[in-house]
Amino acid sequence: MDPKGGSGPDPADAREQVAEQVIDAGGAVELEPGAGVGVAVAYLGAGRWQVTTACDTVQTGEVCRFDVLITGDESRAQLSDAEGVDLEAQDDLFAPDPLALEMAFVTGEDLDGATFSADAGASLRVSALLYDPQLDSRFDWTDDPRLLSWVGHGAVNWGAPTNPVDLTPDQP
Repeated sequence: MDPKGGSGPDPADAREQVAEQVIDAGGAVELEPGAGVGVAVAYLGAGRWQVTTACDTVQTGEVCRFDVLITGDESRAQLSDAEGVDLEAQDDLFAPDPLALEMAFVTGEDLDGATFSADAGASLRVSALLYDPQLDSRFDWTDDPRLLSWVGHGAVNWGAPTNPVDLTPDQP
């Protein structure tokens, strides 16, 4: 209720909803090392996932600093068996609890990534931040949904409707 006695919108409704999207089992987004900025998510099937980061270092001469957070819910999506893929000393992969996995990657002319497991068919929430002090804003971290990509309904989705986004496998 607003102070004038009328009923206004509920502040909870004003919050942005997290988009729910389908991710195809076995689909893969091909990222070219050094050629573009992005975070690709793949569902390998049988509960196994992969996240890969790429940067446009060849064009900019700069590295990209990513903070990717994967979360599940208590009912089906405890995360386990996390392994780094092509990580260097400055990259960090850690699990703050059984329902979360965080990737702090510094990506240059290579690809950095991680694989992990969740219950087969479980939905996961994916959030990606990119540190970019060159952006014309008062913040150095951006959560631009265009950072995220995956294969869903047989096509590559370059960019998400929201960041974070909930991804649900099309099959376990």
